[in-house]
Amino acid sequence: MNVLVLSIKRQFIRYSAIVALGILPCSCVGDSRLITVASSDRRVAPPAYGNKDYPQALSAILSVMSHDLELPPVELSVALYPSQQSFEQGVLDDAEKDFEQLRKQLGRFAEKLNRDQYIAGARAIAVSSDALGKHHRILINEWRLEKYPWPDWIRVLAHELTHTVEFSVADGRPAIWERWLTEGFADWVGYKVLDRFGAETFAKNIEQRQAEIATARGHQTFPALTQLATGADWLTWSRTLGREATYGQALLAVDFLIEQKGLPAVLEHVGLFKKSLDRKQNFVVAFGESESAFDEKFSKHLTLLLGR
Repeated sequence: MNVLVLSIKRQFIRYSAIVALGILPCSCVGDSRLITVASSDRRVAPPAYGNKDYPQALSAILSVMSHDLELPPVELSVALYPSQQSFEQGVLDDAEKDFEQLRKQLGRFAEKLNRDQYIAGARAIAVSSDALGKHHRILINEWRLEKYPWPDWIRVLAHELTHTVEFSVADGRPAIWERWLTEGFADWVGYKVLDRFGAETFAKNIEQRQAEIATARGHQTFPALTQLATGADWLTWSRTLGREATYGQALLAVDFLIEQKGLPAVLEHVGLFKKSLDRKQNFVVAFGESESAFDEKFSKHLTLLLGR
Protein backbone atom coordinates (compact mmCIF):
# COMPACT_ATOMS: atom_id res chain seq x y z
CA MET A 1 0.00 0.00 0.00
CA ASN A 2 1.07 3.54 -0.68
CA VAL A 3 1.02 5.45 2.60
CA LEU A 4 0.80 9.21 2.62
CA VAL A 5 0.68 11.18 5.81
CA LEU A 6 0.29 14.91 5.54
CA SER A 7 0.52 17.38 8.38
CA ILE A 8 -0.61 20.91 7.63
CA LYS A 9 -0.22 23.67 10.18
CA ARG A 10 -2.77 26.53 10.14
CA GLN A 11 -4.21 25.32 6.85
CA PHE A 12 -7.68 24.08 5.99
CA ILE A 13 -7.59 20.36 5.10
CA ARG A 14 -9.75 19.41 2.16
CA TYR A 15 -11.45 16.17 3.15
CA SER A 16 -12.09 15.25 -0.45
CA ALA A 17 -8.31 15.20 -1.01
CA ILE A 18 -7.87 13.08 2.11
CA VAL A 19 -10.27 10.49 0.77
CA ALA A 20 -8.81 10.56 -2.74
CA LEU A 21 -5.14 10.37 -1.80
CA GLY A 22 -5.21 8.58 1.55
CA ILE A 23 -3.79 11.56 3.45
CA LEU A 24 -4.16 11.61 7.22
CA PRO A 25 -3.50 14.57 9.53
CA CYS A 26 -0.56 14.32 11.93
CA SER A 27 1.43 16.61 14.20
CA CYS A 28 3.66 19.29 12.74
CA VAL A 29 7.44 19.26 13.03
CA GLY A 30 8.53 22.73 14.12
CA ASP A 31 7.63 25.23 11.42
CA SER A 32 7.51 22.55 8.74
CA ARG A 33 4.74 20.30 7.51
CA LEU A 34 5.51 16.65 7.06
CA ILE A 35 4.65 14.15 4.34
CA THR A 36 5.49 10.47 4.60
CA VAL A 37 5.42 8.65 1.28
CA ALA A 38 6.32 5.14 0.11
CA SER A 39 6.65 3.37 -3.22
CA SER A 40 3.48 1.58 -4.23
CA ASP A 41 2.62 -1.61 -6.10
CA ARG A 42 0.04 0.35 -8.06
CA ARG A 43 0.69 3.05 -10.62
CA VAL A 44 -0.11 6.59 -9.54
CA ALA A 45 -1.21 9.23 -12.05
CA PRO A 46 0.78 12.49 -12.04
CA PRO A 47 -0.94 15.70 -10.97
CA ALA A 48 -2.37 17.85 -13.75
CA TYR A 49 0.18 20.08 -15.45
CA GLY A 50 0.74 23.13 -13.24
CA ASN A 51 -0.82 21.57 -10.14
CA LYS A 52 1.81 21.62 -7.40
CA ASP A 53 0.27 18.97 -5.21
CA TYR A 54 3.18 17.57 -3.22
CA PRO A 55 1.59 14.28 -2.05
CA GLN A 56 0.33 13.28 -5.47
CA ALA A 57 3.48 14.45 -7.26
CA LEU A 58 5.80 12.57 -4.90
CA SER A 59 3.71 9.42 -5.16
CA ALA A 60 3.54 9.66 -8.96
CA ILE A 61 7.29 10.23 -9.27
CA LEU A 62 8.00 7.19 -7.11
CA SER A 63 5.61 5.24 -9.32
CA VAL A 64 7.65 6.10 -12.43
CA MET A 65 10.90 5.36 -10.62
CA SER A 66 9.81 1.90 -9.47
CA HIS A 67 7.62 0.76 -12.39
CA ASP A 68 9.32 2.33 -15.42
CA LEU A 69 12.94 2.71 -14.32
CA GLU A 70 12.88 -0.31 -11.97
CA LEU A 71 14.60 1.53 -9.14
CA PRO A 72 14.34 0.00 -5.66
CA PRO A 73 11.28 1.02 -3.59
CA VAL A 74 11.76 3.52 -0.80
CA GLU A 75 9.83 4.94 2.11
CA LEU A 76 10.67 8.41 3.35
CA SER A 77 9.50 11.54 5.08
CA VAL A 78 9.43 14.93 3.35
CA ALA A 79 9.65 18.10 5.42
CA LEU A 80 8.32 21.23 3.71
CA TYR A 81 9.69 24.49 5.12
CA PRO A 82 7.64 27.65 4.39
CA SER A 83 10.53 30.13 4.52
CA GLN A 84 14.23 30.43 3.80
CA GLN A 85 14.95 30.89 7.49
CA SER A 86 13.01 27.81 8.57
CA PHE A 87 14.67 25.71 5.84
CA GLU A 88 18.16 26.78 6.87
CA GLN A 89 17.40 25.99 10.50
CA GLY A 90 15.93 22.63 9.51
CA VAL A 91 19.05 21.70 7.54
CA LEU A 92 21.32 22.69 10.42
CA ASP A 93 19.25 20.73 12.95
CA ASP A 94 19.36 17.71 10.65
CA ALA A 95 23.13 18.08 10.20
CA GLU A 96 23.62 18.06 13.96
CA LYS A 97 21.80 14.73 14.18
CA ASP A 98 23.71 13.35 11.20
CA PHE A 99 27.16 14.15 12.49
CA GLU A 100 27.35 11.58 15.29
CA GLN A 101 25.83 8.89 13.08
CA LEU A 102 28.41 9.69 10.43
CA ARG A 103 31.23 9.30 12.95
CA LYS A 104 30.00 5.80 13.78
CA GLN A 105 29.68 4.82 10.12
CA LEU A 106 33.13 6.04 9.13
CA GLY A 107 34.92 4.11 11.85
CA ARG A 108 38.68 4.73 11.63
CA PHE A 109 38.11 7.38 8.96
CA ALA A 110 36.11 9.45 11.45
CA GLU A 111 39.25 11.15 12.75
CA LYS A 112 39.24 13.22 9.57
CA LEU A 113 35.84 14.65 10.47
CA ASN A 114 35.64 18.17 11.84
CA ARG A 115 32.30 19.10 13.37
CA ASP A 116 32.62 22.83 12.75
CA GLN A 117 33.52 22.26 9.11
CA TYR A 118 30.67 19.77 8.72
CA ILE A 119 28.10 22.21 10.12
CA ALA A 120 29.58 25.06 8.07
CA GLY A 121 29.18 22.93 4.95
CA ALA A 122 25.56 22.22 5.86
CA ARG A 123 24.98 25.94 6.32
CA ALA A 124 26.44 26.71 2.89
CA ILE A 125 24.19 24.09 1.30
CA ALA A 126 21.13 25.41 3.13
CA VAL A 127 21.69 28.95 1.88
CA SER A 128 21.79 27.98 -1.80
CA SER A 129 19.62 24.85 -2.06
CA ASP A 130 16.04 24.24 -3.13
CA ALA A 131 15.94 20.87 -1.40
CA LEU A 132 18.16 18.25 0.17
CA GLY A 133 17.71 14.50 -0.32
CA LYS A 134 19.09 12.23 2.42
CA HIS A 135 18.58 8.74 3.82
CA HIS A 136 14.81 8.15 4.18
CA ARG A 137 14.07 11.88 4.12
CA ILE A 138 13.98 15.03 2.02
CA LEU A 139 14.09 18.60 3.29
CA ILE A 140 12.40 21.07 0.93
CA ASN A 141 12.70 24.83 0.78
CA GLU A 142 9.07 25.33 -0.21
CA TRP A 143 9.45 29.11 -0.35
CA ARG A 144 12.00 28.78 -3.17
CA LEU A 145 10.63 25.74 -4.92
CA GLU A 146 7.12 27.15 -5.26
CA LYS A 147 8.51 29.86 -7.55
CA TYR A 148 9.74 27.30 -10.10
CA PRO A 149 7.87 26.48 -13.32
CA TRP A 150 6.00 23.20 -12.97
CA PRO A 151 8.46 21.06 -15.00
CA ASP A 152 11.40 22.32 -12.91
CA TRP A 153 9.37 21.77 -9.74
CA ILE A 154 8.78 18.14 -10.73
CA ARG A 155 12.40 17.66 -11.79
CA VAL A 156 13.76 18.90 -8.45
CA LEU A 157 11.44 16.57 -6.53
CA ALA A 158 12.52 13.62 -8.70
CA HIS A 159 16.18 14.61 -8.32
CA GLU A 160 15.98 14.56 -4.52
CA LEU A 161 13.93 11.37 -4.45
CA THR A 162 16.71 9.75 -6.47
CA HIS A 163 19.22 10.73 -3.80
CA THR A 164 17.06 8.96 -1.20
CA VAL A 165 17.15 5.85 -3.40
CA GLU A 166 20.94 6.10 -3.63
CA PHE A 167 21.23 6.34 0.15
CA SER A 168 18.79 3.46 0.57
CA VAL A 169 20.79 1.22 -1.79
CA ALA A 170 23.92 2.02 0.25
CA ASP A 171 22.07 1.36 3.54
CA GLY A 172 22.63 4.97 4.57
CA ARG A 173 26.40 4.77 4.29
CA PRO A 174 28.29 8.05 3.75
CA ALA A 175 27.80 9.57 0.31
CA ILE A 176 31.44 9.48 -0.77
CA TRP A 177 30.78 7.95 -4.20
CA GLU A 178 31.65 10.06 -7.25
CA ARG A 179 29.73 13.31 -7.00
CA TRP A 180 29.41 13.72 -10.75
CA LEU A 181 27.82 10.28 -10.87
CA THR A 182 25.31 10.75 -8.06
CA GLU A 183 24.26 14.24 -9.22
CA GLY A 184 24.22 13.29 -12.89
CA PHE A 185 22.11 10.22 -12.15
CA ALA A 186 19.63 12.27 -10.09
CA ASP A 187 19.22 14.68 -13.01
CA TRP A 188 18.96 11.75 -15.46
CA VAL A 189 16.07 10.30 -13.46
CA GLY A 190 14.47 13.75 -13.15
CA TYR A 191 14.35 14.17 -16.93
CA LYS A 192 13.10 10.61 -17.40
CA VAL A 193 10.23 11.39 -15.02
CA LEU A 194 9.33 14.54 -16.97
CA ASP A 195 9.26 12.43 -20.12
CA ARG A 196 6.92 9.86 -18.54
CA PHE A 197 4.69 12.67 -17.25
CA GLY A 198 4.36 13.97 -20.80
CA ALA A 199 5.75 17.37 -19.83
CA GLU A 200 9.05 17.41 -21.73
CA THR A 201 10.76 14.65 -23.70
CA PHE A 202 14.04 13.26 -22.44
CA ALA A 203 15.60 13.70 -25.88
CA LYS A 204 14.68 17.39 -25.99
CA ASN A 205 16.18 18.04 -22.58
CA ILE A 206 19.39 16.24 -23.54
CA GLU A 207 19.60 18.37 -26.69
CA GLN A 208 19.10 21.54 -24.66
CA ARG A 209 21.83 20.57 -22.20
CA GLN A 210 24.16 19.78 -25.11
CA ALA A 211 23.53 23.21 -26.64
CA GLU A 212 24.20 24.94 -23.32
CA ILE A 213 27.41 22.97 -22.81
CA ALA A 214 28.60 23.69 -26.34
CA THR A 215 28.11 27.43 -25.73
CA ALA A 216 29.85 27.31 -22.36
CA ARG A 217 32.82 25.30 -23.70
CA GLY A 218 33.35 28.01 -26.26
CA HIS A 219 34.60 30.43 -23.61
CA GLN A 220 35.68 28.33 -20.63
CA THR A 221 37.61 25.18 -19.74
CA PHE A 222 35.64 22.27 -18.35
CA PRO A 223 36.94 20.14 -15.47
CA ALA A 224 37.49 16.43 -16.06
CA LEU A 225 35.07 14.02 -14.39
CA THR A 226 37.86 12.96 -12.04
CA GLN A 227 37.98 16.58 -10.87
CA LEU A 228 34.30 16.40 -9.96
CA ALA A 229 34.49 13.32 -7.75
CA THR A 230 34.57 14.70 -4.21
CA GLY A 231 31.98 16.93 -2.60
CA ALA A 232 34.49 19.70 -2.02
CA ASP A 233 35.69 19.66 -5.64
CA TRP A 234 32.12 19.58 -6.93
CA LEU A 235 31.16 22.60 -4.84
CA THR A 236 34.26 24.54 -5.92
CA TRP A 237 33.77 23.91 -9.63
CA SER A 238 30.02 24.52 -9.56
CA ARG A 239 30.57 27.88 -7.89
CA THR A 240 33.40 28.76 -10.28
CA LEU A 241 32.02 27.57 -13.63
CA GLY A 242 28.30 27.09 -13.08
CA ARG A 243 25.81 24.36 -13.96
CA GLU A 244 26.91 23.62 -17.53
CA ALA A 245 30.39 22.45 -16.51
CA THR A 246 29.11 20.45 -13.55
CA TYR A 247 25.46 19.33 -13.63
CA GLY A 248 25.18 19.53 -17.41
CA GLN A 249 28.37 17.60 -18.04
CA ALA A 250 27.48 15.08 -15.32
CA LEU A 251 24.09 14.43 -16.92
CA LEU A 252 25.66 13.64 -20.30
CA ALA A 253 28.34 11.50 -18.63
CA VAL A 254 25.73 9.41 -16.79
CA ASP A 255 23.62 9.06 -19.93
CA PHE A 256 26.73 7.77 -21.73
CA LEU A 257 27.64 5.52 -18.78
CA ILE A 258 24.17 3.94 -18.71
CA GLU A 259 24.30 3.48 -22.48
CA GLN A 260 27.65 1.70 -22.12
CA LYS A 261 27.19 -0.27 -18.89
CA GLY A 262 23.44 -0.35 -18.17
CA LEU A 263 21.35 1.11 -15.35
CA PRO A 264 21.81 -1.91 -13.01
CA ALA A 265 25.57 -1.20 -12.94
CA VAL A 266 24.91 2.27 -11.51
CA LEU A 267 22.88 0.79 -8.66
CA GLU A 268 25.48 -1.94 -8.13
CA HIS A 269 28.14 0.74 -7.79
CA VAL A 270 26.23 2.55 -5.04
CA GLY A 271 25.46 -0.72 -3.28
CA LEU A 272 29.17 -1.57 -3.03
CA PHE A 273 29.56 1.20 -0.46
CA LYS A 274 27.65 -0.93 2.05
CA LYS A 275 30.83 -2.96 2.47
CA SER A 276 33.64 -0.76 1.23
CA LEU A 277 34.36 2.98 1.21
CA ASP A 278 37.09 2.53 -1.42
CA ARG A 279 35.61 4.82 -4.07
CA LYS A 280 38.09 4.04 -6.85
CA GLN A 281 37.93 0.29 -6.40
CA ASN A 282 34.15 0.30 -6.26
CA PHE A 283 34.03 2.07 -9.61
CA VAL A 284 36.25 -0.59 -11.18
CA VAL A 285 34.19 -3.44 -9.72
CA ALA A 286 30.86 -2.01 -10.91
CA PHE A 287 31.88 -0.73 -14.34
CA GLY A 288 34.86 -2.88 -15.30
CA GLU A 289 37.24 0.04 -15.77
CA SER A 290 38.74 2.87 -13.73
CA GLU A 291 37.11 6.25 -13.42
CA SER A 292 40.03 7.84 -15.27
CA ALA A 293 39.61 5.37 -18.17
CA PHE A 294 35.91 6.15 -18.43
CA ASP A 295 36.70 9.85 -18.13
CA GLU A 296 38.95 9.59 -21.18
CA LYS A 297 36.27 7.76 -23.18
CA PHE A 298 33.62 10.28 -22.19
CA SER A 299 35.86 13.21 -23.12
CA LYS A 300 36.17 11.84 -26.65
CA HIS A 301 32.44 11.12 -26.76
CA LEU A 302 31.62 14.67 -25.64
CA THR A 303 33.90 16.15 -28.29
CA LEU A 304 32.12 14.16 -30.99
CA LEU A 305 28.72 14.94 -29.49
CA LEU A 306 29.32 18.68 -29.50
CA GLY A 307 31.27 18.74 -32.72
CA ARG A 308 34.25 20.44 -31.08
